[in-house]
Amino acid sequence: MKIIKLLFILILSSSAFAQEMSFSISKEYISQFGKGSDLVGFIPLFELSSDFIHNKQRSLKIKNLSKSINKANTAYGFIYFTGLSNSLFDNEIALLVENYRAINPIIYIDRNGNLDFNDDGAPLVLKNNLNLKLSNEDANSAYYKYQIAKSKVSLENESRLRNRYASRFPKSSILTANNWLTSRRLSVRISKEKINANPITILLIDNSVDGLFTFQTDQYGDRILIIEGEIDENKGLTALLRQAEPIDHNAVFELYGKNYYVKAISKNGDELTISVTNQDTRVMFKDGHDISNFVINLLDGTTTRVKDLIKEKKYLLIDVGGTWCGGCIKQEPTIKKLYESGKVEVIGLFDFDTAQSVREYVKKHNLKWPVALVDSSFKDMFRVVSFPTYILVSPEGKIILTDSNSEQIVEYLRN
Repeated sequence: MKIIKLLFILILSSSAFAQEMSFSISKEYISQFGKGSDLVGFIPLFELSSDFIHNKQRSLKIKNLSKSINKANTAYGFIYFTGLSNSLFDNEIALLVENYRAINPIIYIDRNGNLDFNDDGAPLVLKNNLNLKLSNEDANSAYYKYQIAKSKVSLENESRLRNRYASRFPKSSILTANNWLTSRRLSVRISKEKINANPITILLIDNSVDGLFTFQTDQYGDRILIIEGEIDENKGLTALLRQAEPIDHNAVFELYGKNYYVKAISKNGDELTISVTNQDTRVMFKDGHDISNFVINLLDGTTTRVKDLIKEKKYLLIDVGGTWCGGCIKQEPTIKKLYESGKVEVIGLFDFDTAQSVREYVKKHNLKWPVALVDSSFKDMFRVVSFPTYILVSPEGKIILTDSNSEQIVEYLRN
C-alpha cells in the first residue's frame, strides 16, 4: 500500500512539474518596430565650446577629457538610459563626437555617467551602424542596446527638427541636423522556443530602458508577450507588441489550448519560468474589434466616442504620440496630407505630456484635428508601447490595422 501511495505521489509530482517550464532566453535584440523598419530617434549635437556641457536642466563641467581631443572639432549630445542611478544627468548619459562632420566620427561614451571620459574604455569609431551596449550599474550582465548611425535628414525636416530641439537647450549652440546622430533602440529580446514540440515566440520589451526586466512592473514598465508559432521579426511589430503584458503574475497567455502565467524572470532577462494557470487572459482591443463606443476625453474638456469622430463614412486615424517624439514629428507631414485629402478624420492622443505642452504643440504645428491626453482607460484597452502608433479605424468603428509607419496607412488607403 505504501508503495502505491509513493507511486501516486511521484505521478502527481511529475504531472505538476510538467506544467512548469523554464527557458534560457536568446540574446538577440531587435527594434520594437521590427528589423526592417527605418524608424529612428535623433541625437541632436551641440558645439563643445568650453569644458561645460548643458542638457535641458543642468550645466556641468567635464571632469576629465583626453588631451588628444580637438575641442573645436568636437560636439556633445545625450542618450537616454535609466540604468545609472548616479548619473550626473538624470536618465541620460553624455557622449562626445570628435570629427562630427566626418563620415566616420569618433564617439566617446560616458558609460559611468560621471563626466570623466578617461575611465570608460576606448572610444568607438562610427562606421555605418554602431551597436552600443550600456550596462546597468546593479547588474553587469544586464544591458541595453542601441544602434547608432549618422543622421540623414531631408531639407524639408531639417529646420523643423533643429528649431524643436534648440528651444529645449537654450544654453547650447545646436548644430545643423545633418551633423546629428540617429539612435535605434533595440529594446526587444526575441527568443524562439517550444512547448511540447510546438513552436512559441517569447518577446521581452525593456520599456524602462535600463537593461533590467523588472517583475511586478507598472503600466509604463517592462512587458512580455508569448505567442504560438514563429514571427517574421523583419516586419513591423507595433500591432503585435500591443498584446504584451506587464511582467507580473497576471501576465497570462493562451498557448495550444492551455493558459500559462509568468512565474519568474531573472533580472537580466536571461531566464524565464512559466506555469499552467486557470486565470483568463486580460481583455484588450485588437485588430478587428469594434471600438465605436470607446469614450475619449478631449483636451477641450468635452467627451466623445469613436463613432462620433467618424464623419461621412470616412476612416478614422488615431495618432498616438507625443510632443517629445522625434519620429512623430518626422511623420507629421504625411498625417497632414492624409487629413487634407479628405480620406480620413484624425484624432491625436498625446502620452507623457501635459495639457499645456499639447496646446503649445497644436498651435505651433497648426493641427486641425481634435486632441486628447492618453488616459488610463486608453492605456488599459489599447496598450500602446511604442511611439508613434497609428490605429486605423473603419467607417463602421472597427480596428483595421495598427502600425508605427504612416506609409503603411497611406498604402492601405491607396488600395
